[in-house]
Amino acid sequence: MSARPGVSITADDAAFLSAALRQLTRILDTRYQRPTPRVLELEAQLSAAARSVSGTTELSAAVPVPRWRVTDDALDVATVAEQLGCSHENVRALCRRGTLPARRQSGRWLIDAQAVADYLERKA
Repeated sequence: MSARPGVSITADDAAFLSAALRQLTRILDTRYQRPTPRVLELEAQLSAAARSVSGTTELSAAVPVPRWRVTDDALDVATVAEQLGCSHENVRALCRRGTLPARRQSGRWLIDAQAVADYLERKA
């Protein structure tokens, strides 16, 4: 199988597309549906590209899709609730509204660690 060529886009375009895919994920979540793992991976790639320092980035069309796991970059609801000093349901509501950027994996919210730090700074 030959590799497909990548696509070059600007960081601004990557940010716009990433936000659109996050919005799609929120809409699907309200309908108890989930985007495919490939769509979640694409959103992660776009988000990373939007944060890149260069003006354009290369996205590979044939990137294998890793399984999501809780890492230093993604926190679970219990951890975030403890950090914010609120209930688990409050954290889930923040995720559903998009106040905290998060992804659903197997029915669990995984919240971006940097977003939690930013949220705490805004509240301070």
